[in-house]
Amino acid sequence: MSPMVPRTVSWRRDPRSGLLVIACGIAGVSFVVLTAAVLQLPAFLSFDARISELIRGISLPGLESVARFFTTLGSFPVLGALTLATSVYLYLRGRRAEALLLLVTVPLGALLGEGMKLVIHRVRPALEFARIAIPGTYGFPSGHALSATTFFGTLGFVALIGERRLRRSVVIVATCTAAALLVGLSRVYLGVHFMGDVVGGWLLGAAWVTLMILLGATWGAGIPEND
Repeated sequence: MSPMVPRTVSWRRDPRSGLLVIACGIAGVSFVVLTAAVLQLPAFLSFDARISELIRGISLPGLESVARFFTTLGSFPVLGALTLATSVYLYLRGRRAEALLLLVTVPLGALLGEGMKLVIHRVRPALEFARIAIPGTYGFPSGHALSATTFFGTLGFVALIGERRLRRSVVIVATCTAAALLVGLSRVYLGVHFMGDVVGGWLLGAAWVTLMILLGATWGAGIPEND
């Protein structure tokens, strides 16, 4: 979920920040294009509604329980607690820059998402589609999808640069990616978001994570390492 940085070079001193700029730019532009489609293209809204209906119509034993688990995992109280606990753990391990990166990225990303909701004003699916209580906020972008992307995206990056075993790095990053995807899809299945809301949360979250990593690398380039 994050650009690979060689383990022999600190991420705060890696000169190839262009990869982060490109990743941030792609995610950011994609989010803007999607937002424009949500606001200006009725055909996209119809397509989005059909895709969301197909996802809600999936019928598998135990699927609703799984969806409820992941939607709880993606709630801000849970991710906020995980962010704080992980940041403390990283700080105690001497990885202070990574602890600060996580502690700043997740809550500020959530605030960004809430601000975008107030600007875009997209309503959520009708009450009849919901399997859980519908939040009283607007739907685009999905706050669950955004927060899951910022937390698990940053966590994947931190694990990637700190883990020396390639196989373990791949497993951690794949797990983080799957968790962020499942949190978002659970919101569509449970009927409280359209698929476009979730994709918007993923894109905005990805842009925010890469931007924060880029800013952290730029700001910390001359600071002595403590890890």
